[in-house]
Amino acid sequence: MENKLPDATDWRILEELQRNARTPFGELAAKLGVAEAEFESRVKRMEADGIITGYRADIDARKAGYAISAMISVSAEGNAHDQIINDALAGNPEITACWSVTGASDFLLEAHAPSLEFLEELLNELAKYGRLTTSIALPRYGKRRIISPPRESMTD
Repeated sequence: MENKLPDATDWRILEELQRNARTPFGELAAKLGVAEAEFESRVKRMEADGIITGYRADIDARKAGYAISAMISVSAEGNAHDQIINDALAGNPEITACWSVTGASDFLLEAHAPSLEFLEELLNELAKYGRLTTSIALPRYGKRRIISPPRESMTD
């Protein structure tokens, strides 16, 4: 069976779950004017279809002891890019996200470090995988954005 794209009701459910997935389904269903059984059925379908990939707690890295956040671009050496990045990720839990990207770099890593000295050690470790370009992330000025329904064009 082919996965179906979210409809307008699914999107309303997804937006509410992104705001606070700990809110009881009955409460969310009532807020959206959807029967609780339908709400639960839609959530289960979106989980099975891989649209909802999990539930988690958002952590403030700074308050958890990571004073520095950085974005690290890696231009990998050699042809074994998957092996290179898997090695880098396996040995460095401070790397919290990794994207394969187009352009001058092969990968973009998000990393957190308790100090500049630790970040320098991490960069020295990662340098064996290729050329690095690092940007220190300044404190966030906004909250994480919620994924909303895609627009058809920029003028929508």
